[in-house]
Amino acid sequence: MKTSRRKDHDIVRNAQVQPTASSATIHAQIAPSLGAPVSSRTIRRRLAKGHLGSWHPLLVLSLTPTHRRLRFECCCARGMN
Repeated sequence: MKTSRRKDHDIVRNAQVQPTASSATIHAQIAPSLGAPVSSRTIRRRLAKGHLGSWHPLLVLSLTPTHRRLRFECCCARGMN
């Protein structure tokens, strides 16, 4: 189904308000206002167009140059080089 620009905007805005919501959740919230059946795939395409892809939490912070240097110094001091 082809959605209007206004409906596309509503889908993207809904995702911005709830960044951790799945496409199925957004579909359930938007579907009554659309008036016609729209698949979750259509929702995902509209989100991709709005530069809102999948959300993945950051699991580990990357090491800064200072942390790398301190870690290297610690390893050298213990003879683990």
